[in-house]
Amino acid sequence: MGSKNNSYFLTALRDGQFVPYFQPQFNYETDAITGVEVLTRWVKPDGFVISPGSFIAEFERTGFIYEMDKYIWDTACATFASWKAKGYAIPSISVNVSRYDLYHSDMADYLLGLLSKHGLALRDVHLEVTESAYSDDTTQFLDALGDLRRRGFVIEMDDFGSGYSSLCALKEMPVEVIKLDGDFLSEEDCFHRCGKIILSVVNMAHSIDIAVVAEGVETREQADFLKSVGCRYMQGFLFSKPMTADDFENAFCRNTYRFSSVELPGRESGESIDFFDIESQNTLIFNSFVGGAAILTRDQTGTVRAVRMNDMFYRMVGIPRDEYMKRQYDFLAGFDAESAEAFTDALDVAASTGGEASCMTLSPDIDSKGRAFWSHNRLRLIARKVELEIFYLSIEDITERVELSSRNEELLKAIEEREDIFMNAAEQVNMFFWKYDIRTKEMFPCFRCQKYLSLPQKVENYPQPAIDTCIFPEGLHYREVMERVDRGEDIDEIMPLTCERVPFRVRYTVKRDKDGNPSVAYATALPVSE
Repeated sequence: MGSKNNSYFLTALRDGQFVPYFQPQFNYETDAITGVEVLTRWVKPDGFVISPGSFIAEFERTGFIYEMDKYIWDTACATFASWKAKGYAIPSISVNVSRYDLYHSDMADYLLGLLSKHGLALRDVHLEVTESAYSDDTTQFLDALGDLRRRGFVIEMDDFGSGYSSLCALKEMPVEVIKLDGDFLSEEDCFHRCGKIILSVVNMAHSIDIAVVAEGVETREQADFLKSVGCRYMQGFLFSKPMTADDFENAFCRNTYRFSSVELPGRESGESIDFFDIESQNTLIFNSFVGGAAILTRDQTGTVRAVRMNDMFYRMVGIPRDEYMKRQYDFLAGFDAESAEAFTDALDVAASTGGEASCMTLSPDIDSKGRAFWSHNRLRLIARKVELEIFYLSIEDITERVELSSRNEELLKAIEEREDIFMNAAEQVNMFFWKYDIRTKEMFPCFRCQKYLSLPQKVENYPQPAIDTCIFPEGLHYREVMERVDRGEDIDEIMPLTCERVPFRVRYTVKRDKDGNPSVAYATALPVSE
């Protein structure tokens, strides 16, 4: 653009050549407008529009930036106040603050004066500060931001990720919102890697009560990806380009467009936790906990992530930390479909009741080598933060128990199949058979006994009912036989059965327990005539 002196810039300012443009931010899930960023355009007398990238650096170098920003702030606040007066429910506007603006000691008072002048509240106007400003004069920069935050302004960090000090800036800057740099979405050659970075940033920000707005969203694919990692607030050409106040009003306000606020920090519920505090006592207890434990988060999309696991957790699942990291960002993906549904239901119960919920889950390939892992899980909601629910999980390895139960079921099924074969064979040879529990005096007759002798599936106080119904008409003799069985003696005798006194060969084979005591007897009765 070439060098210009301040008088030239001031003339352009007085002539109204610096115009605020408005670009809406959206909740991608609800399609509601959640806020509006104010952007500056230099509109020359001939109608030619110059973007900020062409003049901001020069304005900062000459010091004119503060004069222009004050003008834009004033004009934008006046416009926003007029929209509110018309009943438009726009939640807030965000104005850009240059790092050079922060060097002016009167800036905070000037902004408060603007709010008073236009009848606006502190949370009506958010202040966007670029991350790169952090690297200039850190002490003065943080002091100025701290003063603004103490006065009640909402601070947003613009272009997060564009610099090299992002984590340090996030740790020290008193921000409530970060705006994710659009370059992460535009670099298609490394989109897979950038996608993982975005996931980490969103998860980290939400865990410390910071809302995230993604800038530069241009395609539906980008928006769908952002939503999938828990970032639902977006801004970019996919939704709307920046436009003048009149165009914005015509496009959105007069068309009864939906509006809703970004959920800002300070709306946390649940018990206070400090598992994310490196030096906290809870962290020490958590790491020393004798059982397997983890801290899970669940975002608005339902994605569950494991953000902390203690040493016993890794030992219990039998996977090193570095290998388990592949799974922790989508905790449910390791379960089979039925287990994932059960775990989700347990999370819902814990979240809705505030109490403990439990479930059993199967990870069919926990180590990518085909090893199955069964666990009993106990879950409790410990906090709600911006966009996140945070849960405490304790696990118990029940793999051996489940596998043993499965083997027992298979064995029982095999036994039942063999009994079915035997029962059918017994039917063909006109045989009766039954099982007698010596300890409980319970008799379990075969199907043929039940069918022809009208016996129930279980006969108690045996042999008295069989004597009473004349199945064994010689009652006294049969009691003596059963006393011998109770003592552990095998029986093989001919005796009459039923009132018709048909002779049968009755046999008892006694089995003993591990201590050698008679425990159960198996009996058969076959007609002598056959």
